[in-house]
Amino acid sequence: MAKSPKQKNTLKDRVRRLVKDNPYCVIALEELENDIEVQTLLEDSNRMAIDRMGYSDHGHTHSLIVSLDGIKLIRELSNGLQPTIVQEGTGTLNDAELTVLLGCYLHDVGMVVGRTNHDEFSVVLAVPIIDRILGKIYPKDRRKQIHIRNHVIHAIYCHDKVAPPMTIEAGIVGVADALDMTKGRARIPFEAGSVNIHSASAMAIEDVKIRKGETKTVRIEVNMTNVSGIFQIQELLEKKIRNAISLIDHIELYAIMSPKEDTILKEELRVL
Repeated sequence: MAKSPKQKNTLKDRVRRLVKDNPYCVIALEELENDIEVQTLLEDSNRMAIDRMGYSDHGHTHSLIVSLDGIKLIRELSNGLQPTIVQEGTGTLNDAELTVLLGCYLHDVGMVVGRTNHDEFSVVLAVPIIDRILGKIYPKDRRKQIHIRNHVIHAIYCHDKVAPPMTIEAGIVGVADALDMTKGRARIPFEAGSVNIHSASAMAIEDVKIRKGETKTVRIEVNMTNVSGIFQIQELLEKKIRNAISLIDHIELYAIMSPKEDTILKEELRVL
């Protein structure tokens, strides 16, 4: 018997497998991945973030990681918390997942303009893209298109703590954004010489896990190899969870220290 081909495990394949049972997300993901405007925006966002500003990844890889974590979060949270779209009767769980996917994927496209107010620029740039995609998903329901668009742009606007998220979906997008904090994302600016508490702290984060909670709906575990990782957890992730008032009572957050500590910096670092 011939062996079946090995299953791909690229980030895109992992997101695709995760959303395969949601037809709206299947369409949206393919549209996003094949839209030349979206992909060029992500390319230029990364150029601004990494090449010009010495920041971490804000491009295609970041969008896929945040999308993956966003869908995982909404599915776990839905075991104890109805998404706002469902609560308000403007859509189903599939619609809520679509909102999270679009918000996660497009939240940073405003980085092409710059870091300051990038959340607002992301909204402006994302609106025509969202309209194109929703027109294909709900071709005969203009009212649904507008409802979902409004949810998505609220999530994008609130993702960076500028304003508190007023929906479950928006809170999830912000938290999912903060979950992309591992050393893989920080390595480029760190190795390029951008050594600060942000990059050094991120280099200490080994991985992040989302699973069923013990005392709350969801448990988030951040595994770190150096105590400096606590900065990432408290200053970024914890603050975003606290900013999302509707999620606080449903998320357990744990920092887990590896038994073998990593030395992030050499004995000597020239600062000036």
